[in-house]
Amino acid sequence: MIIEQFWEFFLAHPVSVLTTLAILYAIHITVKPLNRIRRLGDVGLFFGKPELTGFYRERQLERLKLLRRVGEMPPVFPNGWYCVCESEKLAKNQIMEITVLGQFLSLIRSESGAVYITDSYCPHIGANFNIGGRVVRDNCIQCPFHGWIFSAETGKCVEVPYDEGRIPEQAKVTTWPCIEKNNSIYLWYHCDGAAPEWEIPEIPQIADGIWHLGGRTEHEVMCHIQEIPENGADIAHLNYLHKSAPAITEGSNIVKTDLSDPQPAVQHVWDGKWEVKSEADKHCGVMHLNQYMTLWGYRLPLTGSKLIAEQHGPGIVHMIFDFGFWGKGVVFQTVTPEEPLLQRVRFRIFSNIPWFFVKFFMTVESMQFERDVFVWSNKKYIKSPLLVKNDGPIQKHRRWFSQFYTANSPTMLKDGSLSNQAKSINDW
Repeated sequence: MIIEQFWEFFLAHPVSVLTTLAILYAIHITVKPLNRIRRLGDVGLFFGKPELTGFYRERQLERLKLLRRVGEMPPVFPNGWYCVCESEKLAKNQIMEITVLGQFLSLIRSESGAVYITDSYCPHIGANFNIGGRVVRDNCIQCPFHGWIFSAETGKCVEVPYDEGRIPEQAKVTTWPCIEKNNSIYLWYHCDGAAPEWEIPEIPQIADGIWHLGGRTEHEVMCHIQEIPENGADIAHLNYLHKSAPAITEGSNIVKTDLSDPQPAVQHVWDGKWEVKSEADKHCGVMHLNQYMTLWGYRLPLTGSKLIAEQHGPGIVHMIFDFGFWGKGVVFQTVTPEEPLLQRVRFRIFSNIPWFFVKFFMTVESMQFERDVFVWSNKKYIKSPLLVKNDGPIQKHRRWFSQFYTANSPTMLKDGSLSNQAKSINDW
């Protein structure tokens, strides 16, 4: 009945109906939180002029991976916590395939809501839990091939449905330490099998519901993981690469953007420093950054911000923002090594800041980040860089970051293979 009435009204007033629907859709798109996703090849890589497309683009991407000079790199998988999923993306009784540390793993949420991570392959004959496996008995996973059931908590087989005999001692799947905090799920990795060496701080404003998710961005970046956090100590690049405000169309593309203008019309002015937090929290580095914008050299009101960015280990940064008049919030930057030279970088903002300012801020922040992606995706790692006085404490940062490597940390060999496979602490 309702559909018939709508159809009659639409036939009588088509222009009014279409205009109203267009306005409602525009409002929805404007108010909807930002979800900016850039896959490998979308940004940061150059595909010639005219730009290659389709099959030729994919072939060029493979050539870029093969021919790029990577330099004498540190180990590719540092020890630490890594974000593997955002909490709202994993439903109860779900098994999700995740890629981390050069391998597929299985992320599981039980019926009661707890999270677990296991290896993806059944030790019986090798079936993949991610393809047809299911959650049973609250916190167990069942193989899709023969129905063997394993505890997601301990990894031990608890039932072989067609055999009443004793379950073999070797019938066990490897489990990985994990934790859910700040609306994200993290995996712990240590190449020597050490237990977690520090905790991820919880942000009370998120736990108490004071700050809410306002948007997210996600990028696939072709570089070594250390290149990304090293930006925090590279103070000099801020007032060159990130000086001009991004244009709407080409602001993130440094191939098409003139960065040499000493006085762009709209300019970011940066002032920052990086340091180790303390001896007690030696796993944590801190960047203090003040920023404001100018228009033709005049400071714009309400554009200033103060940032305290705490890096917890190699892959987690908590950026605490104070926007003054607009409010306060935190941006989580997580870097997850999926392959030796492929990082998944997520930004998520939780705040009490008005939605329109959050969307503007996250869009501009993402475009500035994509300028770095162009550099990281094409640069060579230089073990002993040629530094000058005002470059910032880059070598200090490298000494600090080296604590996340040990003698057994996997390194990438000349043929692209790894010196040893990343393993869970429960394999030791």
